[in-house]
Amino acid sequence: MYKTIRTLHLIFGLSSLPFLLVYGLSAVQMAHPKWFHTKPAIHDVNIPMAPGYTDGRSVARELMINGNLRGEIASVQETAPGFTIRIVLPGTVHEIQYDRKTGTAYVRTSVAGFMGRLNRLHHAAGLWHEYLPLKCWAMFVGLVSLATVGLGLTGIVMWWMRRQDRMIGIILLGANLAFSVTILFLLRRAGP
Repeated sequence: MYKTIRTLHLIFGLSSLPFLLVYGLSAVQMAHPKWFHTKPAIHDVNIPMAPGYTDGRSVARELMINGNLRGEIASVQETAPGFTIRIVLPGTVHEIQYDRKTGTAYVRTSVAGFMGRLNRLHHAAGLWHEYLPLKCWAMFVGLVSLATVGLGLTGIVMWWMRRQDRMIGIILLGANLAFSVTILFLLRRAGP
């Protein structure tokens, strides 16, 4: 029984490690933004399209197919001359101004680089994304969350099964609980 639990503990830990490293590195970047270069590179381009589109999502899909833009349609707003559209994926934002009369799509693309991409992956939320890679990322994050809970539970079970380590384990668990509750209390008091 102990060997099986130890194997599960190892699998949970090793499968979670790459994702936890991504989250840890992006957390350091958010806490210390001056340490990292995250200024995006900006590219502008005009893409000729057919005039007269009446649906902004159709414009976005056409640009994604023929304009080689990738990502998820974040927003579509109708304006007097046409549409303002945002297509995003972690680290890249396409801001589009479509002119219905001329059929021209002005595309401004901001690319934030590796650390910007990690930052956006850290903030990607939910499971219901249109963009398949983001959908896969969200499913993996859910699995890693379950694996992290499994890592903790299997660790506690292994600790309990080893009688000689119970006292030091109780001390460490108690210290960790006290520290965590103190930090949560301080964060709640310092909130908005």
